[in-house]
Amino acid sequence: MRYVAGLLIILTLGACSNREAQREREQRDRNSAAFKAGEAAHEIAKRAEKTAAAAERELKESARKASEGWKQKEKEDREKARQSR
Repeated sequence: MRYVAGLLIILTLGACSNREAQREREQRDRNSAAFKAGEAAHEIAKRAEKTAAAAERELKESARKASEGWKQKEKEDREKARQSR
């Protein structure tokens, strides 16, 4: 029974030290240049996505206005053609 209890204590301590080592590794990773570069790249990508979405909205609006202008000019040309007959 003592052997089993001792084994359980050793395994528990080993698991705790593994968790602590894992936390330390994660903290070192978060402080690494590569991790920070990844965060910066993610932020840049989010901003680029927002900028692209705004540009898309502007292009759609411009295309809509161009289409309206085209249709208006077409209508005016048809009316001129009817009047000159």
